[in-house]
Amino acid sequence: MTEKRKRRLRITGIRKKMLFVFAVLITITGAGISVFSAAVFRQGYGKISRVYLQDVTQQTTNNLENMIQTIEDINIQILSSAVIQEQLEIVNGQEMEPYSMRNISKIVERELETNALFSSDVVSLSVFSKSGLEFSVKKITGRGTDLAFLEGEIYKANGTTLWGLVGPDKDICIAKAILDLTTMKPIGYINIVYEREYFGDIVKDNSTEYSGASYVVDRDGIIVVTNHEKYLGTRFPVAIEALRETDTSRYDILNDTNSFYYVGNEMPNGWTLVEAVSVKEFYKNTYRVIGLTGIFLLGILILSFFSINMATKHIARPTQDLLESMKLFGKGNLFHRVEVKTTDEIGQIGSEYNRMAENIETLIEKVYKMEITQKQAEIDFLCMQINPHFLYNTLDTISWMAIMQGNLDISEMTISLADLLRAMIKKDRFVTVEEEMKTVKDYLLIQGQRFGDKISVLYDVDEQAYPCQVPNFILQPLIENAIIHGLEPKLEKGMLRVRIKLEKDTVVFCIADDGVGMSREEIRELYEKCEMNETNQNIGLKNVYRRLILCYGESSRLHIESEKHRGTKINFILPMMIKGQQKEEN
Repeated sequence: MTEKRKRRLRITGIRKKMLFVFAVLITITGAGISVFSAAVFRQGYGKISRVYLQDVTQQTTNNLENMIQTIEDINIQILSSAVIQEQLEIVNGQEMEPYSMRNISKIVERELETNALFSSDVVSLSVFSKSGLEFSVKKITGRGTDLAFLEGEIYKANGTTLWGLVGPDKDICIAKAILDLTTMKPIGYINIVYEREYFGDIVKDNSTEYSGASYVVDRDGIIVVTNHEKYLGTRFPVAIEALRETDTSRYDILNDTNSFYYVGNEMPNGWTLVEAVSVKEFYKNTYRVIGLTGIFLLGILILSFFSINMATKHIARPTQDLLESMKLFGKGNLFHRVEVKTTDEIGQIGSEYNRMAENIETLIEKVYKMEITQKQAEIDFLCMQINPHFLYNTLDTISWMAIMQGNLDISEMTISLADLLRAMIKKDRFVTVEEEMKTVKDYLLIQGQRFGDKISVLYDVDEQAYPCQVPNFILQPLIENAIIHGLEPKLEKGMLRVRIKLEKDTVVFCIADDGVGMSREEIRELYEKCEMNETNQNIGLKNVYRRLILCYGESSRLHIESEKHRGTKINFILPMMIKGQQKEEN
């Protein structure tokens, strides 16, 4: 993994930690608020709903009581009717002829029709005399009268209304003794049959958003009215008084679920309304509201997360800018500084970093100047190692003496040696390629007198490279090394190649020979000797090696290629600098 990637991960890691901490805190806070709100809402909603259901139960009870009172009013009208009283006295007191009986029946039934027309739910309205005669008004003619109570039970009640179920359809049957208004003794009884929907419609209309079950239970615990018809006429499984005393849910055997029970007041006829509401239905709206609240809080959490993401990004941006500035500073851009926009801790770090960068830049400048001075001294010292300071004037004298004696070869060789020594003690550290080649040719002229035709030289020099600047006396040590260590030990004739070419913005130098060559181990040892400071071996090659690195850096390091018995090739590359540019670069 690259250093750049590692730094990016470190920055990302800080942001991730900040996001994680904030996310955990917000999540815990949101969860706490959600749980607390849900509990409070559930409790509050439960109380409100219970009050509401109790009110509904009471209202339904009142409606049923009104209908019961209406029936009682009808009964009183019939009981107190002078026509009914008179006709019952007649039929009870004597035997009647059929004609007279029919007239009495018409009179009584006409009176009953007036009261039977008040509701379409009346199945039959009948009056029975003490002697057992029946006077009836029926919705369905030809159908017998349904009786829920025996005559003895009715008379025993002594004017109290009896309520019960009758027939296969479980209709409501009301029976009450008719008392003589004078003697208050029974002279007959009333039997009214209502369709079960008469009271059932009120219970069905009582269905609320909780979809609960409604039961009307009589004193004996029999369900007389309900919106679940399959339970009509069955016994209610729980004692009514036990339901009044509990405020918790319990298992409803009839509805097969846990339910809350709401019990109304006992009605005048002994009936009691029981509302059974499923716990699941009861809290359905609660769960819906809690779910919506949870979705809302989730949205708030998501919005908060994105807000925190933007905030942490804004907070981490100065840190990232500081890191980028450090990377640029590390790459050598000493002038880059951090723009300080805040006065917080990060802004103070940026200010301190800028101050530190200023100090480092000053120190680097001082160290750089000291290093330049040290390099210059080392270069001068290395140059002094190869400058024997021979008196080339003496060589000029020898040359004239050789000419006077007619020995031109000695004169030419002496002149070349004088020029070579003059180049060696030359104070200019940099010369042109053309001047350097003059020195090379003088040296090779001297070596030619020594080796004769054993060594031939091939020049491949691009004339466009002549104006380029190179360190003074940089090629002669390499050529000397090639002759002494490569060509001289060779028994056959040898070839020396001097190649200088321009490639883009660089000058490529190559000194090659076809001498004895070197092995890889010998090349490695040669590199090690060039790196060593204290050694008297390969002084010339080491001199060139160190001067190139000091002047141009690692990019101009000598590259040695060799193979045993195949020759050696030494390459190096210098930046192309025309005369006049060198001083500007220095």
